Amino acid sequence: MQLTDSERQAGKLTQTSVQQAVRNLHSEGFVILPDVMSESWITPMRKLFTDHLQAAYRDKSELLAEQANHGGFEPPLKAPFLDPSIIENKIVFQILESILGKYFFGCLPYGCNTAFPNSSSQNVHRDCGHLFPELDHALPPMLVVVNILLDDFTEANGATEIWPQSHRHVDADQVEISTLKIPSSRWSNEVCVQTIAPAGSIIIRDMRTWHRGMANTTDALRTMLSLVYYRQYALPDNLQSSAESMSETDWQQLSSRAKWIYRLGR
Repeated sequence: MQLTDSERQAGKLTQTSVQQAVRNLHSEGFVILPDVMSESWITPMRKLFTDHLQAAYRDKSELLAEQANHGGFEPPLKAPFLDPSIIENKIVFQILESILGKYFFGCLPYGCNTAFPNSSSQNVHRDCGHLFPELDHALPPMLVVVNILLDDFTEANGATEIWPQSHRHVDADQVEISTLKIPSSRWSNEVCVQTIAPAGSIIIRDMRTWHRGMANTTDALRTMLSLVYYRQYALPDNLQSSAESMSETDWQQLSSRAKWIYRLGR
């Protein structure tokens, strides 16, 4: 969906745009908001995260090879990684409140994921299963992931491939439920799209939607930030706050809204 210049400048969607985003999430399982972040924000953030990624994998070529040249790290809980545009983006929060309810919450740290040059395509998978896999129909979303693109997502650098409406498909069997991997017999004849979008765009996705990172055939990183948000009553077994503590100074610099959203980690 397209944002107007006034929405970008105000950092706030009209109610009509919020409703459109929610409709897309319910019907397709994802929505792409292009060019949300300005170039003046993107450029220093891209450098910040690229520097940390390169440092994290320096002298770790074997590890990177084991991960098929896909990597990432959890940013430290301090400035500038706690930038409000990342952890409490007003446009994102408008949509999340409409899709997950007023009392949705998230956990820190968030993630930074990248496809290094020569990365290969991932398996098709979901990021989470259905809350009640025994039902023959899908319920409304419980978990949503927000991806902020720090690089242009192109066909050449392996923009994420997504299967629209796959969040509505119930699991085929116990193997799919336990592994979250989707066999080719399920996805090969289904329509898929690549999330071609410029840096600064934001992709919001129901975490049950089938997807995979594609091969990066360029000589540059393809990086995005990943923040996961939950409906109020969703508490997965493996959900935990960060082992790293946030300093009181950094905590107090967060807005009251951000403190409420990330209340579990405190």
